[in-house]
Amino acid sequence: MRAPLHPAEPERLLTLAEYDVVDTPAEADFDEIVALASRICETKVSLVSLVDESRQWFKASHGFDGIDTPREAAICSHALLQDDILEIPDTTVDPRTADNHLVVTEQGMRFYAGVQLRAPNGLPIGTLCVLDTVPRKLTELQRQTLRTLANQVMTQLELRRTLRNQEILRGEMDHRVKNSLQTVQSMIRLYASKITDADALTAFGAIERRLAAIVALHRELHQSSSIAQVKMRPFLSGVMSHLAATCPDNISITTDIAEFDLASTEATALAVVASECVANAIKHAFPQDRAGKINVSLAYTPEGDVRMICRDNGVGAVQDVAQHDPLTSLGLRIMDASAQQIGAQMDRRSTSDGYVVEMTFRPGQS
Repeated sequence: MRAPLHPAEPERLLTLAEYDVVDTPAEADFDEIVALASRICETKVSLVSLVDESRQWFKASHGFDGIDTPREAAICSHALLQDDILEIPDTTVDPRTADNHLVVTEQGMRFYAGVQLRAPNGLPIGTLCVLDTVPRKLTELQRQTLRTLANQVMTQLELRRTLRNQEILRGEMDHRVKNSLQTVQSMIRLYASKITDADALTAFGAIERRLAAIVALHRELHQSSSIAQVKMRPFLSGVMSHLAATCPDNISITTDIAEFDLASTEATALAVVASECVANAIKHAFPQDRAGKINVSLAYTPEGDVRMICRDNGVGAVQDVAQHDPLTSLGLRIMDASAQQIGAQMDRRSTSDGYVVEMTFRPGQS
């Protein structure tokens, strides 16, 4: 006997679709629940059954080989109409199941008990059910355990739906923020193209570099599976590529960045410092079109710290230049503030073959 449709069948099917779970791969959390249900209820079969428009599909099964059955053969369709557990001690004598093809076979199911998987809106999307090849009756403890395990199934489904929705929202937010920042970048370039004052152009360049670091961060977060962690090689390489595109032909920028992840706050601080180092080197290290190289390296030290080294082979003495250039001095203060934000040690020094900035910190300490 085929069960009547649920009184709110369209809304029920829409609720099931919102979980986006039908035809997804098996998961250990659900497999463990059905195995436990069979063990406690002492039945050969246990299923997490989701009842769709034309079939019932099994998210998890124990003791049953199929992945679905036609809806007309779904005993769980009858359970959708119950307020509480549906228990059929002998399926061969109950009119709802006596002609069911899962029952009439020689080794068919002779016992069924199912508890609704009820969504927060009160609509059932399926059942947690146990079946056996012999008639039987559950104890009150077994019934209560089955209810509890059904609640656990719904908790898992709700968790997955919430995480999926949060991921969609996060991706949309990062996408919108990135587009907004890129619009601001375009406006800065447009205004800068109409300015001839050298100091103003330098200031616009500093603003654009900071925006480039933030845009790169949001791009990396948008592509990442973790909102808190940033893959440093593509992130910092992207920031440096943006700076390289604005470099004079006589200066080249290279990177040597190890593969590891950092917290987004740490990644941003490193990007700001690296951007300022490169910008200062471009401005001061290679006067009169002198050819030169700038290198940015990032790696873990043997002691477990993260160290970034920005090095150029120019004339050095950026610290001395800063005393006569307010904008360069501002850049150095920004570098110091970024280092302080993540508890990093900063070392700036001239060498016999250029200028070096080292930034060292213990990740996770900010």
